[in-house]
Amino acid sequence: MKRAFAIVAAAVLLLALQSCRNRTDGEASGRITALLEESARSTGNQRFEPAMASALEALTLARETGDRRGETQALSGIVGIDIMTSRDEDAWQKALEAEALARENGFREELAGILISKAKLCSYAEVSPETGRNDEGLAYAAEALAVAEEIDAQEVQAEACYVIASLYINKNRWNDPIDPELYRTAGEYLDRGQALAETYDIPRLRRNGILFRSRWFQQGDRNEEAIQYFTQVLQGLKGSDHLTAASLCDRLVRLYTRTGEAEKALDAHDRYVYETGQYIALRSDEVLQEMESRFELQEKEYRLRLRGYQLAVLIAAILLLAATLVLILGRLRRQRRRNAELQKINDSKEEIIALLSKDLKNPANEHASLLEKLSTEADSLSGEQIRERCKEIARDARSMNDDVANYVSDILLERSRRIADLGLSQRELQIIRLSAEGLSAAQIAETVSLSVHTVNTHRQRIYAKMGVRSVSEMLHKASRLGII
Repeated sequence: MKRAFAIVAAAVLLLALQSCRNRTDGEASGRITALLEESARSTGNQRFEPAMASALEALTLARETGDRRGETQALSGIVGIDIMTSRDEDAWQKALEAEALARENGFREELAGILISKAKLCSYAEVSPETGRNDEGLAYAAEALAVAEEIDAQEVQAEACYVIASLYINKNRWNDPIDPELYRTAGEYLDRGQALAETYDIPRLRRNGILFRSRWFQQGDRNEEAIQYFTQVLQGLKGSDHLTAASLCDRLVRLYTRTGEAEKALDAHDRYVYETGQYIALRSDEVLQEMESRFELQEKEYRLRLRGYQLAVLIAAILLLAATLVLILGRLRRQRRRNAELQKINDSKEEIIALLSKDLKNPANEHASLLEKLSTEADSLSGEQIRERCKEIARDARSMNDDVANYVSDILLERSRRIADLGLSQRELQIIRLSAEGLSAAQIAETVSLSVHTVNTHRQRIYAKMGVRSVSEMLHKASRLGII
């Protein structure tokens, strides 16, 4: 029984540890995701310092928990922030680290995003014909596009197309006249990226397409076509896409200025101011909603943590209860064994008494000496040994004489003298014998109609008279003296 409970307790403990480990891993993963989302929101609002702080915290947590995907995503986010804040050298080092993790662990989508970041950094290096890294950037962007097509990541495909177009525009930057083949290729990738952004309704990439398209038109000296294209896109925009509308109006202001149409440039500027104001108001509402959502999320996380703590307390209580039950059962088994031993001793004494009183008319003296010897050795024998010796004597005995009766009387008189020497009262003798039956102080008090305090007082007096310090010592000495 004890072993069974130990096995059950161990199993419950293992389940508890596994549950805690899974819950801890899940909480860490959720925390990393929340931090990266917070970093992305701050980046979108151009709050780069808090964005970097969230990304770095996510990176630290991912490394502590061994979350390789979380670590790769955090590094990728840091690269993006470094690019936006013109920390190109830091961005490049982090991109190399993130790329190694993505390739090692097979994170295809993360790899495509990192390759695009590396391609952008190569594009930004184009400040003179000698510093150009356009071909290197095209290799990264082409691989990113291939990976995005393989995993069907539409947004990554669109962004890769825009970066490729930008690199081809860069390659024409120092050509006079421009290379028509490079110009045509840039336009094709712009069209492809724009089509993906429109098809899958990706406003961020639609705005990026406008910026790249503006550079492309300007490089080809096609201001009129650019005005017609941007005006057409502006008319087809959703009414809520104020940021894209503001970007279009900003480009139209520049284009009308180049073509000498001042009045249209002023109208475009007024529209730009209006759309910018609408976007700011919309963002204010979104910030409030975001704060409410964040508060609800924190409340949910708090409830989940509380539930986890409650589960841990419940498991601990079950383990404690199981351990207590094992201890109680063990104590009961030991008590039963002790009671059985005492019963064996009592049975042996009853057998001796029965043997002595069996036939007092015609006793045999030889058996008296055997009984005397057995009485002398009884303290060093077990209950089973005493019983066997009694049975041997009983089998051999056919008669007993007066000498045996006298011997029995001598034994009884000696026991009475020893009891008298100790000064034990009848009540104290009663308490000793009830204790020998395995009764507790409370059970003895109930049996003899005394209080527990009174029983304990009698026991202390018994201890003092017998020169013992515990119940077990008291019973052992009482057994030797023949009291029990």
